[in-house]
Amino acid sequence: MYCKKCGSEMDDNALFCSKCGERFVTEEAPAVTAEPVENASGYAEEAAAPAENLKEKFIKAPTKSGKSYAVIFTALTLLPAIFVLMIDYVANLAIDWPATKYVVGALVVIWICSVLPVLRITPAPVTAIICFASVTMYAMFVIKEINGSMEWFTVFALPLIMILAVFIGLDSALAANKVATALMPGIVAGEAAIYSFIFGILWSHYYDDAVYMPRISVVFACGFLMLAVILAAMGYVKMINQKK
Repeated sequence: MYCKKCGSEMDDNALFCSKCGERFVTEEAPAVTAEPVENASGYAEEAAAPAENLKEKFIKAPTKSGKSYAVIFTALTLLPAIFVLMIDYVANLAIDWPATKYVVGALVVIWICSVLPVLRITPAPVTAIICFASVTMYAMFVIKEINGSMEWFTVFALPLIMILAVFIGLDSALAANKVATALMPGIVAGEAAIYSFIFGILWSHYYDDAVYMPRISVVFACGFLMLAVILAAMGYVKMINQKK
């Protein structure tokens, strides 16, 4: 017989071409699959393929277009940062303008939120959490520089931002599941119900004289909860009908 790739003559019982290395598969000679092999200590170990698949699952290599975008955006971000730092140092022989800190910090946050989602080197939930963390840290820095106090932010705003980040990460993780995708409107409405209830609790905790906000938040939470039940039921029925 002859090799289908290079046309060289092969032995009838050969599994590989002696010239180009092409594998020849027949009914009598099935394709070779990666099976566990035993090492010197007698324990079975998997082939290299599962380890590579596990690595690709958590850390993915960026695409060429993603790399190009990252390089161009990084250059465009560095140029104004270098210019602002230069002006500050030339004017004061030190970097102590508050505006310089705001501009450079904002450029860093913009770079993180604009480049990481395009590179896609980490799973979507991890990328979302990193972006939210960077925005939160920058907001905390600005508030501290302006007001000198961060009590309201740490007690009231920060927990709400972190809960929102958790919801976004959860929704991103569930987006790959077909059942969760069909029920996503109901899931989002349920998250809104939880968010409304926690909002009222944090508000009443920070403002001691707040009386009506907890009650209003419970009304909103129950409304979103009823909406979640309706949307989840509609999504489930639609999913069943599509299967038929």
